[in-house]
Formats: sequence, structure tokens, C-alpha cells
Amino acid sequence: MILKHKLFEKYDEYIFKIPSGRGDRILVNTGEMLKEGTDILVRRGNNVKNSFFLPSQLGCAKENIGKYLMCMDGEFVEKGDILAEKTSMGGLTIKRLTSPIQGVVDMSRIGIGYLDLLGEEQENIVKSTFNGVVESINPIDGITIKASAYALDLVAISNVQEDAKYIVGEFVSLGSGNDVILKSVEEDLQDKIVFAGKRLHPDLLRDIFEKGAKFVLSYSMDYQNFRNQGLPVGVIGGFGEIYSPREMIEKITKKDHTFAVVDVNESQIFFLGGNIKDGVADSLFVQSAVGRKVISHALGNYGMLGEVNGVEDDSYLSVNWENGASSIINVGSVEFVSY
Repeated sequence: MILKHKLFEKYDEYIFKIPSGRGDRILVNTGEMLKEGTDILVRRGNNVKNSFFLPSQLGCAKENIGKYLMCMDGEFVEKGDILAEKTSMGGLTIKRLTSPIQGVVDMSRIGIGYLDLLGEEQENIVKSTFNGVVESINPIDGITIKASAYALDLVAISNVQEDAKYIVGEFVSLGSGNDVILKSVEEDLQDKIVFAGKRLHPDLLRDIFEKGAKFVLSYSMDYQNFRNQGLPVGVIGGFGEIYSPREMIEKITKKDHTFAVVDVNESQIFFLGGNIKDGVADSLFVQSAVGRKVISHALGNYGMLGEVNGVEDDSYLSVNWENGASSIINVGSVEFVSY
């Protein structure tokens, strides 16, 4: 009996926490039922006006940033003040980063190499994009909520700070997800979980984090870039020039502007609320191959989604692929999948 892999696993009672900080005003109570659009809390904080990736600015390793800082966390700086400075060749060469604006220094992301300058304080209302119930509220854990969720497995997660077991935020998709882009048209991605699409380019990665993102998700990226970029990134499909299934990408992009939770230890992302599956509940086992969805693990079309239209000698399948092609493939070179 062949077991199917569910690309999106549903959890009817997923429990997660929305952290609340100093100055935040919680608008819900323990036991309260949440609906889509319910105001959960008013979050107060300063918006990021400028962000600098210091390893690129100074030409240094991320671990050595502290040696070159000329400012302190929370310090108010004027335009032209020196933020960081690195000398080399006995003082003959100086790389200096100065503040382009008046603002407050924020080093909350210094662990991943970013120094931020904060502007004026503002208030944002965090709204529910799901139905659920408030389990508890306390100053340490924030707001604990139970709701239905869909989990998507990630192949790998890199460079998440050691104390970050969960990353919670609004999920944002850049465009349709089927194009490779080099720069986001979004001006503000502060505290967002961002889906970059089918392939993540290093230039786009820097752009997204300079705009304040918490975490970046992509279907694929170059393996060396993944290892060397030094930022919190999740990969769904794999590394290199692999095919990205259009149907799967579409289902991910439809979760745009919903709540999401990245579980670092389990290498999964949970999408809160909504519906991903089509049709009625399906068995975990393949009763009949014909009509079933498969993903290719063959080198020629690795990652491509298709539908079985026939069986040859019990060991080979005739498959119509989503790019319009058809082929005969060994049953061991595909994975049966469902939503």
C-alpha cells in the first residue's frame, strides 16, 4: 500500500502565542471567541526608517560587528552622527557609516547583522484573520490562542536566533510567486513573514530584510547562498534550479495577509484559519493510482506536479504534467501527494 504525503496538514486545535510588549494594549479577554476581523491588540512601537546590513557596509564578519559600533542601543542620533567605523591598513583606510536621518538606534536585529534607525512612534491594530478562542493572557507568554491551522513542511531553515523557537507575524506574498524578482515593491515589511516566490535571489533577500522582515520563505534557492547569507530563511522545495509546482505556489500566495507561525524546531510554517484543501476528506493511502497527484523526483523534471492517467506493468505510470507534457515514469521516481 502506497502512503500519500499531505502537502498541507490540517490541525483543528493548533495552539500558538502572540507576544505582547511594553506599551501594547490587549483588547481581548481569556475565553473570548475570535472571528476574522476581531481586534486583538494595539501594538505600539517605532517604525523603521533606515536599515543597514553592517557586514556589507563595513566589509566585516557578522560576528565582529560589535568591534566597530560607535553608538548604543536606544541612543538618539542626529543626521551625520557616526554609527559604525572600521579602520584597516594601519589607519590608512576608513569605512564609516553615518546616520542619514535623526532617529533612535535599534539593535534588536544586530544578531543577524542589521542596525536599524527608528522614526516616530506609531500604533497599529493587530486583527484576527482566523476563528479561534483565547486560551490565556499573561505578561510572559503574551496571548495564547487555539485555532485551526494548516502546516507546510520546510526542507531547511537557516540562521534563526538561538532563543527564537517560534516566529509569529503577518504572512505576505510578493506578487504571484511564479516570477523571479530582484526587489520588492513593498515599502514596509516590518515584522512580516515574507514569501519571495519560486526562487530567492540574494539581492531580493537583502532588500526584504532592509525593509524590516522577520523571516523569508522561498520555494528554492542556491545552496551556497543559503549557507552563506546569514539571515533567517526557510526553503520549501529544495536547492538549485528546480521546478516549482504552480498549483502549490498558488495555494501559498492565497494565504497573503493572514497570520502565520514558523516553528523553527519542527521546520514547519503554520497558516492560521482559511481553507486550503479541495473537496472532501481523502484517505492517506493510495487506493488507485489513476487520477492521483504526484510530484516528480526524477532529474529531468524534479519537483513538477502531475496527474496519473494510466499504469503500465505495475511499475510505471503514465503522467500528465502541469507544463502540458506527458511521460512514462517509474513509480519509484514519484511521490503521491494530496492537499
